Amino acid sequence: MATLRDRLSDARFALDVLRQTGLARAFRPTALPGFVAAARRTRPGPHLATMLHARMHPDKECAIDGERRFTWRSFDAAVNQLAHAVAARGGAAAPVACMLGNGVDYLIAQQALARIGAMVVQIGYRSKAAEVAYMLGNAEPTVAIVGAGHQDVFAEAMAQAGARCQVIVAGGDGPPLLGDAWAAALADQPAEAPPVARAGDGGGVIVYTSGTTGKPKGATRSWKQTGFDAVADMVARVGMRTDDRHLVVCPLYHSAAPAFVAITMSLGATTVLMNHFEPEACLALIERERITSTLMVPTMLVRLTALPAAVRRRYDTSSLRWVMSGAAPLATETARQFEAQFGPVLWNFYGSTETGLVTLAGPGEHTARPGTVGRAMRGNAIRLLDDAGHEVGPGAVGEVYVRNSMLIGGYHKNREATERSTRDGFFSVGDLARCDADGYYYLESRKHDMVISGGVNIYPREIEDHLHTHPAILDVAVVGVPDPEWGESLRAYVVLRPGHQLDAGAVIDYCRRDLADYKKPRQVVFLDELPRNPTGKVLKRELRDRAS
Repeated sequence: MATLRDRLSDARFALDVLRQTGLARAFRPTALPGFVAAARRTRPGPHLATMLHARMHPDKECAIDGERRFTWRSFDAAVNQLAHAVAARGGAAAPVACMLGNGVDYLIAQQALARIGAMVVQIGYRSKAAEVAYMLGNAEPTVAIVGAGHQDVFAEAMAQAGARCQVIVAGGDGPPLLGDAWAAALADQPAEAPPVARAGDGGGVIVYTSGTTGKPKGATRSWKQTGFDAVADMVARVGMRTDDRHLVVCPLYHSAAPAFVAITMSLGATTVLMNHFEPEACLALIERERITSTLMVPTMLVRLTALPAAVRRRYDTSSLRWVMSGAAPLATETARQFEAQFGPVLWNFYGSTETGLVTLAGPGEHTARPGTVGRAMRGNAIRLLDDAGHEVGPGAVGEVYVRNSMLIGGYHKNREATERSTRDGFFSVGDLARCDADGYYYLESRKHDMVISGGVNIYPREIEDHLHTHPAILDVAVVGVPDPEWGESLRAYVVLRPGHQLDAGAVIDYCRRDLADYKKPRQVVFLDELPRNPTGKVLKRELRDRAS
């Protein structure tokens, strides 16, 4: 139970954050009555910040998507029009599927659905029909918002699932194959927020996990699960501001990118969207739009640092104040190279779809404490447990269990998986980590990725981090494969940098030189690229399947 002193401390912290971000200076008291009146007509959610900023600074840029540029006023109007259109099709307080690429339509859709208390069913635009059919069968939406380029896949998925959805199609030049065109659906709809009953839980989002260990699970989170403590801590530590210009390059249908967009929009900052990541085009966009911040997965950082120096020098990226890395492990060597080329702007967070933001490491900490994901953010309680459920001591490896206000409500229609992941109110996604005496955490691997060779536990992350320091190696993944003598042995899958050559013996010798003998790979396979999901996680299951 929070004491009065705790509450006063939290209030002081919140006021400090408001001042630091510039929100306090931007506040216009005259905008408050209109905002309050509009907010009373809708439900709680991320859209409330949009309603506020549309009244505080209506002509400031809100979102940029290529040639499409929205002010806060025009963005808010589009959100309201889509909210009316979806509600008219029965989507209010109901599941609504969203299969859109990275673009402003996605931001409008998510806020519109929050405004009418819908449950956003996020579907990756790269998904195949069978995968989409599984999600439709699991979530049972009756309304869908689909990008024009994904209509064929969605139509096939509906047929496979026996689903019936009223579809609004975004983008495209010709008439839609499914349902109604976006422009037609929004035509003649009011630009004011629709009145919505405030009863109920107010909707939320279902994010389907990456599915690296089997069928994806639908992680459900209501809009009330904001994780304010951790978000405010990150905002304060990183120095996020209302004049930021945040670049979106990671997939919006996952959980990390929308979280950072929500923070950006809550601050009244500007969001710039890139439909598809391409390294040089990204640098050009940073220069053109004077980008101050972005979220990237480590694979993107690797591709940026791999650009020839002459290419990087063509673009002015001095506007960058912070670059956040997350969603997949960040190799120390990748962090070192990125900071050498772009300056001390790199941050790294640990979290998951299920837990939200958990730990944070700042510039310099990646190299000062190699492999760290930082210390816990405010509002997070972390336990590292052994297989018997006992907490391990400093330096020992345990399974990560987290409790905070961002935890999902559970997996949709999967109580068994929810209960299996929960222990005394703490949640685990199966990550293994250790914590040093100063409170810094270090991820070792996923529990199912740990290799047991000759009765010894081996954490592939250590070998991968070491191989990343080899100047000829661009990317690497280490997995356990069946071994008749040892039970399992290590196999390294290696991607070489352009113009470099290396043989298996050299890779093994590089490990033998600095690692215990049992940690060296017994096999090395060279690939053009590693299989990854859209959020940058290596699909180790595919690599293990190749061995079998």
